[in-house]
Amino acid sequence: MNPERRQDPLPPAGLSLWLGYFLLLSVVVAHAPEHAVTPTYAEASRAWWAHRPLYDLQSVHGFLYLPQSAILYTPFALLPPVPREILWRAVNLAVLAGALARLARFFPRPSRSFVLLSLLSIPASLASARNGQTNFPLAGAMIHGFLDAASGRAYRAAFWFLLGLVYKPVAIVPYLLAAAFYPGLRRPMAAGTLLLLALPWLCGPPNFVRDQYHDFWTKLLLSGQPHEPSFSDISGLLTVLRIHLPSSWIFACRALAVPITLLLGWTALRRDPHHAALWLDALAAVYLMLFNPRTEANSYILLAPATAFCALWELSIGGRAAGAALVAITLGFGSPSYGPVHGWTNLWFQPLLSLLFLGYIAFRSLRPLPAPEAAFPSLGARQNEESAR
Repeated sequence: MNPERRQDPLPPAGLSLWLGYFLLLSVVVAHAPEHAVTPTYAEASRAWWAHRPLYDLQSVHGFLYLPQSAILYTPFALLPPVPREILWRAVNLAVLAGALARLARFFPRPSRSFVLLSLLSIPASLASARNGQTNFPLAGAMIHGFLDAASGRAYRAAFWFLLGLVYKPVAIVPYLLAAAFYPGLRRPMAAGTLLLLALPWLCGPPNFVRDQYHDFWTKLLLSGQPHEPSFSDISGLLTVLRIHLPSSWIFACRALAVPITLLLGWTALRRDPHHAALWLDALAAVYLMLFNPRTEANSYILLAPATAFCALWELSIGGRAAGAALVAITLGFGSPSYGPVHGWTNLWFQPLLSLLFLGYIAFRSLRPLPAPEAAFPSLGARQNEESAR
């Protein structure tokens, strides 16, 4: 079933909002293009074509992505710093804005809903967009992927999930979750994965490619054990609460979260098929925020669109208390951009909000959101009229 209700173009108000956002970012990055993580991406791209190592195996920081990321960043790496920074953000903002526009089509008034979804989600994207990080385009790729999977567009969905892996290796979580619940995706995703893995061999000497794959795996294992309390995952929350658990217990929590996530996803798919794509996107994002040991405060843009959607839907059906709480949660994910607020909320606040939203997902798995026709009778009548025509 196609969960998207309408195919209206982006409204002028929404386009103006995102254009203004882009212009503001362009001015900021033009003033200080070096204040970003993208020079790391550009250096890795240049290193690839010069057949130099991409990975610093003496540090948990640096280039942490697949070799394919360095290859696909090449068009940007060829540009001077300022055009590179501006074009990179333009492309990635378009990915996220397009995803929010698709979410807005669940509502009877997509134009207004797109503006509201954007206003709620943008605060959580500010720091990531300023730094040029891949979190905000990954947020869009995840939404596109789950919506296409739910709509039966298997090859388009596979493209988005594979692009997510290029953005960040942690996108293996939505990749696997989608493959688990949408059997029609498995063949195109398997074929696409093979092509993606083969790409570096077409762009470099075999021995060099082999070494970079080996170094990537070593870097992945190294960076997954940062040994510093500076990440906003469940460990960051526990650290602030002065609860010091052995690493084996944290690993057990991550492992236990897998069947819980699968159970909630199965329940959502069975009981609320109209919104199953959204719930799966939300569950993948919650898992990443709480259990990725390198979750940064800037990463919560991955979760903000889901909480924003739920906030609007609750308000639309009269759930004022739940809707207001979800609005507060969504805006709370943007706390790193609120000046001194970040110092007061660092490490603990965003994971706490994620846990609260996980509780909401569990509640809604037992009491699903009303079907669109039940929530908006006029929409159901309008759809019937369109079908009759």
